[in-house]
Amino acid sequence: MKKNCKFDSKKLIDKYSNMIFKIALRYFESEADAEDIVQEVFLRYIGYIKTGNIFNSDEHEKCWIIRVTMNLCCNAVNRAKLTKTMPLNECFYMELNLNSENLLLEAVKKLDEKYKIVFELFYFDGLKVTEISKVLEISVSNVKTRLKRARDMVKDFMRKERKSYGRIR
Repeated sequence: MKKNCKFDSKKLIDKYSNMIFKIALRYFESEADAEDIVQEVFLRYIGYIKTGNIFNSDEHEKCWIIRVTMNLCCNAVNRAKLTKTMPLNECFYMELNLNSENLLLEAVKKLDEKYKIVFELFYFDGLKVTEISKVLEISVSNVKTRLKRARDMVKDFMRKERKSYGRIR
């Protein structure tokens, strides 16, 4: 017998929609695509609850939502690669704009998925190493290693980009 599916959807949306939107926006850079992901995450949440599943804690719920968000984003990105589509903003990318924030975002985009996820969760979402470990279901030492490698790759990318434009001699 399934448990009664009662939850406060407004409270849930207020609590997680901004976080989900920020994660999705980093994958797509399109507000419409990010909003689609937010909606899909909440639909998955409702389905999960309706099947009688419950969360052990707020932390468990948050980890589940982050994991579902990242999975949906990765799936959408992979589908886009298969259909050889390119976001409109990438078509008109201007290489002349090389401020540090743009360079950082460009560097993070170029990371392998396993490094990008750890880097973004730590720096952009403010999760602790132990929380990332739980979300990704990998060891704490593995999170630390990936984070260190991601930092090194981002630094190298930024250094090379600035040198190629004569900013660092």
